[in-house]
Amino acid sequence: MSTDTNQLETWALQRVITSAIALADSGRYHDFTDIDYALRFEHGWIEARALIDDGKMRALLNDRCASAQACATAQVAASLAAASASEPVTVAKPSLLRLAFGLRAVWRAPAVKSAGAADLGSAAV
Repeated sequence: MSTDTNQLETWALQRVITSAIALADSGRYHDFTDIDYALRFEHGWIEARALIDDGKMRALLNDRCASAQACATAQVAASLAAASASEPVTVAKPSLLRLAFGLRAVWRAPAVKSAGAADLGSAAV
């Protein structure tokens, strides 16, 4: 079976574009550069940048990434609102160690005094 080189190039271009759009619609990528990286290094298409490096394609992928991320953010916010409305808020109890030793729930760094001219050798770093 003989295949024309142009058919192979067309198939590769369609495959890369379809994959790039699917990655953009997934909401996991920020913009064109993230998709380019994923196609080249995670999917193994080294020639991906040459196939999708076009101003219109970049704009399309960037727009799809932005809309997918906005949709994902809205879904997360809606699910958090639904979860908080249906379940009562519980406060975590301190651990047994914290209760036994009277440790604070939040660790705070000790205050550092400003080092004067005489204290330069003893200043904590």
